[in-house]
Amino acid sequence: MHSPKFEYYKDQYDRQWITRATLRQWVAVCGKFPQLGITPEEYEEITGDPYEEA
Repeated sequence: MHSPKFEYYKDQYDRQWITRATLRQWVAVCGKFPQLGITPEEYEEITGDPYEEA
């Protein structure tokens, strides 16, 4: 099961409307507001890259 915003951010990334840096910010948000962010695992699923904190 994915976070509520997973599909939204995946679509935004696939369309190249947001960057990996933006997705990393949404991972940080997830700790405080889970309904708005994504997990590190979801970041990796979307980008295909390992998650590393900025």
